[in-house]
Amino acid sequence: MPATILFVEDNDELRQNAEMVLDLEGYTVQVARDGQEALDMLDEGFRPDLIVSDIMMPRLDGYAFFEAVRQQRHLRAIPFIFMTARGSRKDISAGRQLGADDYLTKPFDPSEFLIAVQSRLQRTADIRDEANESLNDARRKLVELLSHELKTPLTYVTGGFALLAEELKRQAEKVTNQDVLVSLDLIQNGTKRLNRLAEQMVLYSQILSGMPEQQIQTRGEPHELLFLVSDAISLLTPLAHACQITFEQSFPAESLVVFGIHRMLLAAFSEIIRNAIQYSTPHAAVRLVMERDDNWAVITVTDQGHGIAARDQASIWEVMIQSARDQQEQQGAGMGLPIAKGIIEAHKGSIGLVSKLGQGTQVTIRLPLYTPD
Repeated sequence: MPATILFVEDNDELRQNAEMVLDLEGYTVQVARDGQEALDMLDEGFRPDLIVSDIMMPRLDGYAFFEAVRQQRHLRAIPFIFMTARGSRKDISAGRQLGADDYLTKPFDPSEFLIAVQSRLQRTADIRDEANESLNDARRKLVELLSHELKTPLTYVTGGFALLAEELKRQAEKVTNQDVLVSLDLIQNGTKRLNRLAEQMVLYSQILSGMPEQQIQTRGEPHELLFLVSDAISLLTPLAHACQITFEQSFPAESLVVFGIHRMLLAAFSEIIRNAIQYSTPHAAVRLVMERDDNWAVITVTDQGHGIAARDQASIWEVMIQSARDQQEQQGAGMGLPIAKGIIEAHKGSIGLVSKLGQGTQVTIRLPLYTPD
């Protein structure tokens, strides 16, 4: 995508010449006649990759325009070049002391002008890449920390409690106080809930860090979609039985193969099916349909639950958001749909839903079919 440059100059001929030079070089150019017009453009949401500005201009001169830009936090990082006929050392020094990235004098030489623009854009890109790499390193370290600090102690708690519960239940006839058995069940349910929350937090942290895209590129494999969905259903069958929910399935006879990471795709399907189960009314059915649409595999999961209000459907993909949470207790942190969305989009797919209150919700997942070439 070509870089966008904002050129600010009150001289019509010079402004047109600079626009032509930049345009011929492949840049996207926006022009303004003075600092005030340029500032108005920025206030309306325009965000260029580079600003080149004259100094002596009516209404708002270049120095005042520069200071106004630097006062806005979201614009501070945009590189800024002064271009002016005032080429004395004192003038150049004043411009650089303000913090401008470069200072060119008029009349400008087109080749020198382009070199200054290209070098400044490249330097900014290098700084951005370095910052992104540092951020990714910090995110990876955070994921590793979360994985260890959350999952390791919970593994000890879960394992130790399982041994204790098994021994006490084996001797249940000797336990006269039923409160002890009830307490064991409560602790077990709470531990399972904490384990699931820890797993979701680690997975969501991985999505934020960009890890799924990297793993798909380096460790992705072709997977039979039928097996993935069937595995997700098997994992959630105990929950479906507990909630008195049945499954209706419609799968094609042909093989549909997708490319990616097995555990992540399994997690995405599981989150969607789990939601359908938990939001359904007892004795209802969750319907799963898989079909081919040209070069795409389409999976729909439909429940007969309470549905999602129209006002909540745009924000339902955000973390910690649950529809009608004040009326229903889903026992979750609202990370299921964001996790599924992050995983599916990392696999170059898409996910969406349609829902009506009192009629249920249908979630549609689209994934590109795998081809060996």
